[in-house]
Amino acid sequence: MKVTAPLKCSFPAMPMYEFDCEACGERFEDLVPMDTETTECRICGSRDTHRVLSAPGAPWKLVKTVGAARQQEARNAKLHAETKAKFKETRRKAREAKKGGAKPGAS
Repeated sequence: MKVTAPLKCSFPAMPMYEFDCEACGERFEDLVPMDTETTECRICGSRDTHRVLSAPGAPWKLVKTVGAARQQEARNAKLHAETKAKFKETRRKAREAKKGGAKPGAS
């Protein structure tokens, strides 16, 4: 079996940055080289823009498909129902024990 080295990407890193335009107040994203502090506004064309910090995207393992989200919701609903039933049963037993004069948890 012949093993080959993985292909190297010849494109420079081009992160998506968010910018604010001082002239028109527009907030926009742009795909620019790393360490770019300013770029031209897409609306008014002004160079009076500055890069702003924005929240990073969610890790891919947290992004679920519609089907996976539906399955998780079903599991959550089942767990909620089981927990609620267990709580009600414990509360019922405590009330019965209180009426009977016994301590809760004693069988």
